[in-house]
Amino acid sequence: MFALILTTIIPHKGNNVLLDWRQVFLGTIPNILALNFASTLIQSLILLVIFMAFAGLLLYGFHISTAPFKFYGRFEGFQQPAKRSGRSIVITSFLLTVIYLPVSTMAVHVITWSDDLWAVPNPYLNSTTSPPVVAPLGPPEQFRDPLDFCYTTTMNKNEINFAPTVFIMAIIILAALTISYPLALRTIIKQSVPIVDRFTELGKPRSSSDMNREYQRLLRRDPNPLRFLYAGFRRDWGAYETIYLFMKFTALLIVSVINPDNCFFRSFSRARVVVVRQMLLLVVTVMFFALQWTFSPFRDPVNNASEWVSRLNYVLTSLVALLVALGVPGKNIIDGPILYAIYITTYSFTIYFVIIGLDIVQRFVKRWSGRIDFSIDIFSPRLDISSSSSHTRRRIWQEAITALFLTTPECKIPYKQPVHYIQARNSDFPPYLVNFQGFPAERHVENIKILREVGTAAYLEAMTISQGPNSPRFLYLAEQIQRNFVGPDCYWRSSSEYLSPGSTRCFGNAWWLPFPPTLVLRYDDGPLAVLNDLSDLEQYVAQNSETEIQRRREIRIALRALDGQRVHWPYLHVNTNDTMMSCCRRGMRYKAQASTFYEYGTLNIKRKGYLIWKGLQLGSGFDVEITYDKHVSIDGGSIGIDDEYDLTPALARFLHQNHALIHSRLGGIEALLAGYRQFCRQECETKAGVLTYGFLLRVYDHPRDPEGLAQDSIKHEHDLRVRQLLVGNEAAFLITYERLVAVSTTELATWWYIFWDDFWRRNSSTIGRLRQYAPDFDPHYPSSIAYTPLPRAALESFLTQRGLLNRKPKRGDFIDNGFLNKVYIRMYDIVFHRSSEANIFHLGYDTHKLDMEDVDIETQVPLSTLGTGGGTDHDDSVIRPRPMFRWEGILSDPLVKKEPGHKLLSKLGVWLGITPFWRTGGGSLGVALDVHLEGDQYVLSDDLYGSSQD
Repeated sequence: MFALILTTIIPHKGNNVLLDWRQVFLGTIPNILALNFASTLIQSLILLVIFMAFAGLLLYGFHISTAPFKFYGRFEGFQQPAKRSGRSIVITSFLLTVIYLPVSTMAVHVITWSDDLWAVPNPYLNSTTSPPVVAPLGPPEQFRDPLDFCYTTTMNKNEINFAPTVFIMAIIILAALTISYPLALRTIIKQSVPIVDRFTELGKPRSSSDMNREYQRLLRRDPNPLRFLYAGFRRDWGAYETIYLFMKFTALLIVSVINPDNCFFRSFSRARVVVVRQMLLLVVTVMFFALQWTFSPFRDPVNNASEWVSRLNYVLTSLVALLVALGVPGKNIIDGPILYAIYITTYSFTIYFVIIGLDIVQRFVKRWSGRIDFSIDIFSPRLDISSSSSHTRRRIWQEAITALFLTTPECKIPYKQPVHYIQARNSDFPPYLVNFQGFPAERHVENIKILREVGTAAYLEAMTISQGPNSPRFLYLAEQIQRNFVGPDCYWRSSSEYLSPGSTRCFGNAWWLPFPPTLVLRYDDGPLAVLNDLSDLEQYVAQNSETEIQRRREIRIALRALDGQRVHWPYLHVNTNDTMMSCCRRGMRYKAQASTFYEYGTLNIKRKGYLIWKGLQLGSGFDVEITYDKHVSIDGGSIGIDDEYDLTPALARFLHQNHALIHSRLGGIEALLAGYRQFCRQECETKAGVLTYGFLLRVYDHPRDPEGLAQDSIKHEHDLRVRQLLVGNEAAFLITYERLVAVSTTELATWWYIFWDDFWRRNSSTIGRLRQYAPDFDPHYPSSIAYTPLPRAALESFLTQRGLLNRKPKRGDFIDNGFLNKVYIRMYDIVFHRSSEANIFHLGYDTHKLDMEDVDIETQVPLSTLGTGGGTDHDDSVIRPRPMFRWEGILSDPLVKKEPGHKLLSKLGVWLGITPFWRTGGGSLGVALDVHLEGDQYVLSDDLYGSSQD
């Protein structure tokens, strides 16, 4: 796009600048990067044909390779996408994205017939008259007028003009590539981007910041072949690449259409056309810059900064071009040094942003700056450090159970086995693991996935329904539904006054999700109904058991047996044609009718959903059509079908005429439907038999003595592999339970463990000394410091001996006295919490003393930083940009007398890749302590230990 804008300043052709280094840097290099090589008619035509043919082949390959993606939005039940390597999609989509602007430029140049395609040199250049005076090319009976060069490839009337053929090719490319390709790409990307679970593994809802970080984590593990198209953008902005393509196209239209050197505007004033073009281009580039500044669609702030610089470059270049077109004083300076400065600055920043965004460079920056990362707001008083802390339970007990499931040979998921879930894009119903191979680890991972999707409250409610006082009632309903009322031709009419929005029919395709117990029905007209209340499930069973509904289902199944078959239904087709007959000067119009009698046609059922079971299409949608020939067909209403599938006289006659065909196929259809229901029911039963859904609450979320685990496994778990895992790893569970008990004795012990555990997990990949002394820091070793809270003097000695603390601070130190101050201030607050001795803080220059909870309440900041972090990404060693946690900011804010406002450049360090954290809001007043000097150290003042409060 930069090259496109530069062409408005530096012409792409011209003999006077071919050897000029200015042309090399401002013309040749950008045009090479933009694949813009042509400068003569022959070159243009050759490149045009080559690129358009290449683009046609790529578009064909793209549509063939992405055809299966079109069904993804229509999948129902447990339909899985076909296994594909995705290599062809990657190649075609990448190449189409690369050639999008060059080929579109060629197509627009053909449609406007720019001077690159003129069969004569541009007569308007350096012309002093309008129109220019040009000598004839030869005899008028052989040559065209010298200015009649539009839409012709030759000025000789006796030679073949290829312009119409090329023009048609350009129109096709413009429609298929320039307009249709971004729309098709957007649809596929929307169907491919990862779905972020609303809850964490702890069952707690994610904040907006947590959702963004989880989305980034999912992107790094996303196997989708189209990942490269959306991986660089934020959540909800995955299809931004298509928007950017249209931005390029907008700039292309302005530059190429509003051009005095094409057949659209050649007769207009050259100076005025150029000025109008540059003004429009400036307005559009400013809009592009404003959109980037406002929405920042890239997930990496460094990429956003790179794009800001690029968009600003577009604005400045367009401004330079406008000033040059207006002929303002100092034109040579603007068109010279200033333009060079823009050029050099743009590419310098581009190189910088590419380098600074590399992971290896980010780790170097972290070591150079001595930055310590945490996955949670470790210094916040809101952090759960109770004896039943979810953080210690997650990091010790739950981690051990998951590790055993995933590593035990009898239980683990095979290495090459894909794990795929059926899940609603809008979380309308819970996820369901498909392609289940019977391994306990699959079920354990599915339980966690369900918890992440529905949350703890819904999970507990589902357990109450399935195992509580109403469990017999529920089990009966579940049995009836799974045996008889799943699959196509199921019926549901809500007890409310209206049906689901948009639905006019009550039949559809239903499928059952065992946990949380949910029935999902996709109506034939498209809307979705989700039933998870016992009363609704009872009504559903009752409605489908009614005699009238059963009769209507039989009618649908009979029609389903005729799908794709040649049926008997006589039909007289009358075709009326208007005919004009001329008589002298008066014309008379007649209507001629031609009748054709058909006796047999092919019945087809059009569906909206997509669910294939052993070759039988079970998807929702039931629009019946009988086709007699290519241009003659009738809809279901012609044979008496209405929305309620009543047995009308016409429909009864149709079924009677095709009774033999229905009878011959009905048994096979019913057997396939019964087999489908049996498969679904057996898979649900197998899953529950391998590992119960209650395991997550009874064992995974309930730490206990190993003896209790053995008793639980015998009582509730029936799979021998699960029993053996729980009983045979008694030593591992005992050590894990002892670790958990050891760190849960006091709140101080809990916080100390969480601190060092997070410190190790998030920083060991960067701080070499941690890896060198792993037994002293890694909480998986019993010798780890995480299990023994130390006084400050002891900790300083411990860190000094291991090279992590220097007496004289130096650049790159990760731990210094300031960091230790934060650690022991937090520990002090924990020890003296809820007593007057905890009131040691001053907010700003205020003289009143507060504890950390009081400060937390007083320093209200934007909601994105209110939480303490999800607490489940502690094993993520990748440095991900995020807003500062609340207490990260409070303990870093300088003392001020009035609350600071929002700083415009608060994210400057993040944009430049120097730090991944930024301060949201305006910050706090800062906190201060009363201290005095003893020897060479500052200590808390004595009056802080009094019993009175100020």
